[in-house]
Amino acid sequence: MKKLYIILLAGAAASGPLLTGCSKSHTGAAPPGARADATATAPNDGPADLKIKWKEGVTFPMRMELDQGTEMKAPGQAAPTKQKVKMTQDFNLTGIKKLDNGGWEFGLEFKNEAMDVSDGQHSVMNFDSTQSPAQDGDNPAAPIFRAMIGPRIEYFTDAAGKVEKMGGVDELSSRIAAATKPQQRAMFKQVYDEDTLKRYGSFSDALPNRMANLGESWPVKNDIGSVIGTLTMDMKYTFKNWEQHGDRLCAHVVGTGTISSKTVSAAMVGAAVEIQKGKLSDEFWFDPKAGMIAEVHDVQDMTLKITTRTETMTQELTQNVRLSLMDAL
Repeated sequence: MKKLYIILLAGAAASGPLLTGCSKSHTGAAPPGARADATATAPNDGPADLKIKWKEGVTFPMRMELDQGTEMKAPGQAAPTKQKVKMTQDFNLTGIKKLDNGGWEFGLEFKNEAMDVSDGQHSVMNFDSTQSPAQDGDNPAAPIFRAMIGPRIEYFTDAAGKVEKMGGVDELSSRIAAATKPQQRAMFKQVYDEDTLKRYGSFSDALPNRMANLGESWPVKNDIGSVIGTLTMDMKYTFKNWEQHGDRLCAHVVGTGTISSKTVSAAMVGAAVEIQKGKLSDEFWFDPKAGMIAEVHDVQDMTLKITTRTETMTQELTQNVRLSLMDAL
């Protein structure tokens, strides 16, 4: 079932603005990505413009850090099987142009990829794109990650920031197909299908995309496609307070909710995976001046029922995702 664990890396990260939530506020020294020229202050009870502000040619370098732990219980098994996944991605988001419908075209480029999968004690797969390809060995994920670095995926949004269509996905798939074997291509489609790539551009989904008053709440309910079926995310976000996040004056937003299986599919993973219990906890800091989320922390706790042809298992999954704006170029 090791392949299934990695598949759930994408499927379980379906919540929030991008795989999102946010971390505790920082004080003292500015973290990476802090804006050195941020000197303005805002009233403690003032509203915030919670809308992404793209600009032509302006790049937002982002870093995503994921830490996932799973514990699988199978009938007749003396002890549960444990696995840990740690993943880091650096990618750039760049405004391309404003569209006639009031939306935007922007691009995504993966810059670095690193992943470590362990059984709790020993590493079973490790990759770091900053290392020489000579160190990849027979790692099946290495050709996929290396082929992902460089090509640009384009997103086209409506005036509210919702992604309506994408470009560059076919070109990325062709690039990966040319560099990999059939089994590796199948792995890519399971982990980075089009629905997963779409979520990288869906920052606005957790935002009201307008001025919001302190203490104001808004619901977000979405059906999300994944390799394990359609998932339903039901969240409530609240503009809690203004906070100084390094040198950025940010609107601090918190969210809680659930994620559940709306439909179950075994077409891609070879097993039916149903979320029996899924709790989500988000918080993020939005910098209205930059017009971008400055940092996100998302915590997901799930109980999964996994049914194969021969047995039914239970998997406990805990996942923490941190997304940070490194700085605007």
